Amino acid sequence: MNELPEIIKDEAQLDSILTQPSEALRDFITQVSSPLVILGAGGKMGPTLAVLAKHAADLAGHPLEVIAASRYSNTATRHWLENNGVQTRTADLLDPNQWTELPDSENVIYLVGQKFGTEANPGLTWAMNTLVPSLAANRYRSARIVALSTGCVYPLVPVDSGGATEDSPLAPPRRIRRCLPRPRALV
Repeated sequence: MNELPEIIKDEAQLDSILTQPSEALRDFITQVSSPLVILGAGGKMGPTLAVLAKHAADLAGHPLEVIAASRYSNTATRHWLENNGVQTRTADLLDPNQWTELPDSENVIYLVGQKFGTEANPGLTWAMNTLVPSLAANRYRSARIVALSTGCVYPLVPVDSGGATEDSPLAPPRRIRRCLPRPRALV
């Protein structure tokens, strides 16, 4: 992996650093069959992850299609993905009928979740975090699914403690509870 610069001068440089695959990823990505479907790819981690996977495949000479599915409320995110070789699909994953429009895949990364700033609509948060995973598991029941979610439900702990565990009380720091989703540009 390349050395990190002392100062990251702009967003373009940050994106370049975050999407530069390691040698290990370039080696691994050749084992992933097409297409790699990334659900919820328009959120905070999705765009960077999708482009990272595409760059790794390209550098490895592996013809991997990376398909990023999301609502894409931010068109700049969609354009950025497409400009970096990632195919996009617009889908409202709460709509059971839209799942049939998504491509078959043996490899799925699941990033869907309603997390920050959701106190005003707990019903939608519940649906996004319970119904959508069920729809995904049904649609991709034969696939290998990697699911990522937030770690923000745990309290802040001292650096030398080894980190929060599943036995830690669910007490997100107040400043995190009050966060709103950041635009893709600030990934």
